[in-house]
Amino acid sequence: MENKAIKTTVFSGNGIGEFFKTYGAVAGMFLLLIVFQVFDNRFLQPANLWGICKNSAFLILMALGMTFALSVRGIDFSIAQVADAAAVISAFLILKDVPPMVALLITLLFGLFVGLVNAVLMAYLGVPALIGTLGTMFIVRSFELVLTNGAQPQVLFTMPRSVTGVFLNIGQGAVLGLPNVMIIGVLTIVIIYFVRERSVLGRHMDAINGNVRSAFLSGIDIRKTFAAAFILSAILAAVAGILICSRAGSATPRATESYLNDCFVAVYIGTLLSKDKRFNVLGTVIGCLFVGCISNFFTLMGMGNGIKQLCNGCFILMAVMMGTAHLRKKN
Repeated sequence: MENKAIKTTVFSGNGIGEFFKTYGAVAGMFLLLIVFQVFDNRFLQPANLWGICKNSAFLILMALGMTFALSVRGIDFSIAQVADAAAVISAFLILKDVPPMVALLITLLFGLFVGLVNAVLMAYLGVPALIGTLGTMFIVRSFELVLTNGAQPQVLFTMPRSVTGVFLNIGQGAVLGLPNVMIIGVLTIVIIYFVRERSVLGRHMDAINGNVRSAFLSGIDIRKTFAAAFILSAILAAVAGILICSRAGSATPRATESYLNDCFVAVYIGTLLSKDKRFNVLGTVIGCLFVGCISNFFTLMGMGNGIKQLCNGCFILMAVMMGTAHLRKKN
């Protein structure tokens, strides 16, 4: 009787529905990857997958920052622009003979400053995150264009290696065969995982995302939590910008703007991998790798960017609709 009851539960309509709600997104991703391989047998080659992992490191850093912002019911439209400006600032300073380590520190302080500005605007002045971060994005973009005299590329790889070697080694070097970019990415993921998923700050973010009023009544400092989310978002964007510049050996204004769309897609895909459809670190990382796979496949097939944007829009809509359906059922 007990076995029969178990079988009835597993193979019933409700059981199948629960299975697909929990594992359907993962199954769909694997199925899509298999389809990619069918169309181009280069896709699942180890060298190609290794390249996807390396190239996804920059997106992962920015998407983790976006995860913080969205976790407190906010949004950060300035994240890609901050990364872009960080890349330009670091290259600009090195071209002006500033020591690489000093240039790195100044760039990180720039990210911290932007994060503090966003934090003050949204957490303490009550500016809506949508409007506030859009304003910050345009201000940072203007500063970047003024700094580069109208979007002139900041090229480092033509300079003597004795000057740029320390900086370029961050993005181009390797330790025991592992690229520095991947090492930094993995270390960042581990740190952010414990901050977001295992710390008091992370639990406060979950409470705010669930119900702001209840979080306030339970004694959570809404403003400080909100501020921390935007500060972390900007700092992660600055780190991503440094890595992008170091890896490429140059920085061009507005070169990373496409990362903003990819951030949204990766984070919302990540919610599909969570049973309660919450913003989470591991889901975001997997979402970034999946977005990297899609971009790589379109590149292999010689497809235009328009198809990629179409897919991005579909994934965001699907994630939002599933999240909304989950909330309705929960309530």
